[in-house]
Amino acid sequence: MKAVKSNINTLCSKSFKGRGYTFDGDKKAAQFISEEFQTLGISPFPGKNSYYQHYTLPVNTFHGKVDFRINKKKLKLGEDYIPASDAGNGELKNGVPFYINEKIFTDETQLKEFLKIDLTGKVVIYNEAQERQRFSWNRVILEKMLQAEGIIVLYENKFNHSVGRWQLPKPRFYVKKEIITEDISSISFELEAQMIQEYTSQNVIGHIAGKKHPEKYIIISAHYDHLGSIGKKCIFPGANDNASGVSMMIEVAKYYTQNPPDYSIVFIGFGSEEAGLIGSKHYVENPFFPLEQIRFVVNLDLFGSGEEGMMTVNGSVFKEEYQLLEKINKQHKYLSKVAQRGKAANSDHYFFSESGVPSFFFYLMGSSWTHYHDVYDAPPLPLSGFEGAYKLIIDFTNALQIEDY
Repeated sequence: MKAVKSNINTLCSKSFKGRGYTFDGDKKAAQFISEEFQTLGISPFPGKNSYYQHYTLPVNTFHGKVDFRINKKKLKLGEDYIPASDAGNGELKNGVPFYINEKIFTDETQLKEFLKIDLTGKVVIYNEAQERQRFSWNRVILEKMLQAEGIIVLYENKFNHSVGRWQLPKPRFYVKKEIITEDISSISFELEAQMIQEYTSQNVIGHIAGKKHPEKYIIISAHYDHLGSIGKKCIFPGANDNASGVSMMIEVAKYYTQNPPDYSIVFIGFGSEEAGLIGSKHYVENPFFPLEQIRFVVNLDLFGSGEEGMMTVNGSVFKEEYQLLEKINKQHKYLSKVAQRGKAANSDHYFFSESGVPSFFFYLMGSSWTHYHDVYDAPPLPLSGFEGAYKLIIDFTNALQIEDY
C-alpha cells in the first residue's frame, strides 16, 4: 500500500493543480502516468510512437484573479464561495444586492414586473432551489439577469464544483446562504475567466501483448483528470475522484508486467471525464483496434474507501460476467459485498457499452464520498477495501481470459 499512497499523494500534490485545465495540470498527470508505464515496461500501443492520444475540447478556466467581498469583507474562496463553472469575466465595486422575487418563476404578472426593472449596478441573488430548475426557466429570465453586473446563487449545501464547457457573459458565484443577509449594503468582486475553445488534452494508453490470444483485448481504464483549480491557491485535489482509481490501474498494470496475460491488455488513463466523458468518447470514436476485439472493459473510479463494498455499474446488463464476479468474491470474501446496478452515463465505461462493448464500472462505497467534487477530497484516504478490490479485479480479469470459465 506504500506505493498506492505515494501515487495518490503525487497526483494530488499542489504542482498538479487538481489535474485540470489551469497551469497544465492535466498534462502533468498524463506525464506521470506515461512515466509509470515506461518504468513498468509497458509499451505504447503497437505502431504508435507515444503513449498519448490527443483531442480537443472547449473549457472555461480560472487562471487569474478571484476576489469576492461583502461590505468590503473578503470571503474565503472554496469555503465561503466559488465561481460557477460557467462564470465569465467581470469586476464590480460596491454593487447593490437585488433579491429575486421567487414568484417570477411561476407568475406571469410578477415576471413582467421584473422585466421592467433596471439592473444596472446591481447583483441579482436567488436560492439554490431555483438554480436546480435553471434549465426549465422561461428564457427571458436569464437574459434579464445578465443585464445585472453579476449573479449570486445562495447555497445551503456544500459546493460541488464542475468543469465548464461554455461561458456566460457575466460573473456568477455560489455563496453560502448565511453570508448573504438582508442588511448587506454592497457586493464587490473581481473574476478573471478564460474560455478556451480548443484546449488540447490527451488519453494515456499503454499495451501488454497477450501470450495466447494477442488479437483479443481487455481494457483496464481510469480517468486521471479532476476539476483543476480556481486561481493558483484554490485546488480540487481529487484524491478519491480519481487519484485512487489511477493508483488501482497502476497496481493492476504492475501485476500483468510480472504475470504476462493470455489476452492483450490495454491500460488507458482517460482525460476529461469530468468535462463530460470527452476522452473516452474520443477513444471509442477513434479506437486503436476494432472494438469487436474487446472481450471486456474494466473501468476504475472512486476507490478511496470500501466499508460498504463495491458497486458494479452494468452488473444487471452483463449478467453472466456479474455472476462470475460475485462467485469469485463469495469464494474469497474479498469485499463485504459486490452490488449491481444498470446502465449509467457516469464514467468512462459508458460509450464503450453504448457501442456494444461489454463493460463494467467499479467503484467502492464508503466514507470517502463525503467530499465528492469539493476542495476537501484530499489525502490521506482510508483505502479500506482497496486491497480486497485489487485481488477481486485481478481474479475477475484473469477469469475473463479463460474461454470456458
